[in-house]
Amino acid sequence: MRTSVLLLASVIAGFSACTNVDATRRASTLEVQGSLAARTGITPERRADDSDVVIRSAVDELLRDDLTEENAVRIALLNNHDVRSGYERLGVAAADLVRAGLLRNPVFDGEALLGFGGGAEVALGLAKPFVDLFWRPLRQRAAEYELQAVVASLTRELVELTFAVRREFVRVRTAEQLVESQRRSLAAAQAAHELMQTLATAGNVVGAQLSAARLAEARARLDLADAERAAIEVREPLNTLLGLWGRRVAWHVAEDAAPPAVDHVEWEQVEARAIAASLALVENRARIDAAAQRAQIQSWSRWLPDGVVGVSAQRDPSGRETLGPALALELPVFDDGTAAAAAAQSQVRLLVHRHAQIAVEVRARARVLRERIDRIEARVRFVELEYLPAQDRLLHETMQNYNAMQIGAFDVIAQKLRQLDAFREALVASSDARLARLDLEELLAGGQSQGVATPDLSTGKSRSDDGDRGEH
Repeated sequence: MRTSVLLLASVIAGFSACTNVDATRRASTLEVQGSLAARTGITPERRADDSDVVIRSAVDELLRDDLTEENAVRIALLNNHDVRSGYERLGVAAADLVRAGLLRNPVFDGEALLGFGGGAEVALGLAKPFVDLFWRPLRQRAAEYELQAVVASLTRELVELTFAVRREFVRVRTAEQLVESQRRSLAAAQAAHELMQTLATAGNVVGAQLSAARLAEARARLDLADAERAAIEVREPLNTLLGLWGRRVAWHVAEDAAPPAVDHVEWEQVEARAIAASLALVENRARIDAAAQRAQIQSWSRWLPDGVVGVSAQRDPSGRETLGPALALELPVFDDGTAAAAAAQSQVRLLVHRHAQIAVEVRARARVLRERIDRIEARVRFVELEYLPAQDRLLHETMQNYNAMQIGAFDVIAQKLRQLDAFREALVASSDARLARLDLEELLAGGQSQGVATPDLSTGKSRSDDGDRGEH
C-alpha cells in the first residue's frame, strides 16, 4: 500500500514539474515577444504548432506576393533556425528554474550479510539530504536570474536579426536600382557607338574615335555585368537570414515605397538612451545577480558541509529487529570549499568588470553613429540639393546648345552619362544614410549595433559585432 502511495506521489510531482516548466516557458516567450514588439514594432509569429510543415506553409503565404521589408522580417523571425533554437534555450532555462526549486530525492539503501554459520543480517536505510534545504531559495533565485538573462539574450538576438534583415533588404533594393541605372548608361553608350559608326561610314570621323566609342560601350557592358553579379550575390545574405533555399529564393522585391520619415534625434541624449535600452547590459546584470547567489552558496557551504538524515532498520541473524535515526555528514578534510568560494567570487567580479566595459562600448557606438549619421546625411543633402540639380541644369543647357547647333550629339550623350553617374552616387549616399540610421535604431532598440572587432580578454578571442553585415 505504501509503495502505491509513493508511486502516485512521484507521478503527481513529475506531472506538476512538467506543468510548471510549460507555464514558465510560455510566460518567458510572451515576455520576449512583448519586448521585441515594443522595441521594433514587429511581433514575431509564434504558432501552437511550430512544425516544419506549418512554418513552411506560413512562409509560402508571406512569399506569395512581392517581398516587403516587413514581411522579410516576419519570415526571418518565423523561419530562421537560430531563432527556433533560441526559443529552445528558453525551455532549458525554464526547466532549470523548476528543477532548482525541487527537493533532492531521498536515497534508499540496503545490505545483506550472510554468515558462514548460517543466518543473515539485513540492514535497510532511507536518507534525505537536509543541508540542501538551506540552499534551495538561493538556487531558485540564481535560476530566476539566469532565466532573465536568457530572456534578455534572446530578445537582443531577435532585435539584431530584425535590423540585419532590414539592412540586407536595403542593400538588395539598392543593388537592383544600380543595375537599372547601369542599363541606362549602357543604352547611352550604345547610342554613342551607333552614331559614331554612322559617321565613320560616311567618312566624317577617324578610326580612333570609332574605337573609343566601341571601348566606351564595352566598358558600360562590363559595368552592367558587375552590377548584375552584385545584385545576385547580395541576395544570399538575406536568404540566409530568412532561412530560405530551393524554389523559395526566387522572390522579388516589392516596388520601392516612399522613404521612411527620419525621426528627430536629440543627439545629446543618444548615449543615455543607448545605455537605458541596452539588452546586453540587462543580460549581464542578471548574470551578475545569478553569480552572486551562487557565490553565496559556495561561501556558506564552507561552514555547513553536506549532510543527510534518515532512518535505518536492521535485523540480525537471531531475528532481533532494530530501528533508529541515521545521520551522515561530509567532513571537509581535503576540500574545505575555499577554492570554490574564491572562484565564485572571481566570477562575480569578472561579470562586474564586463558590465562596465559593455557600457563603455555602447557609449562609444552611440558617439560613432552620431558622427557618422551627421556626416553622411550632410553629404546626402549636398548631393540632392546642390550636385544633382547642377547636373540637371548642365544637361538642360547642353540640350539648348545642341538645339542651337552649337555642339554635337556626342556632347549631349557624354553629359547624360555624367548625369547617370551623379544619380548612382546619390543612390549610394542615400543607401549609406539609411544603413546608418538603421544602425542607430538598432542601438536604441537594445541591440549591439555595428562596431569593429575587439578582443575579449576573458577568453582571449575576438568579438565582432558585425558578423551579420558585409560591405558591398
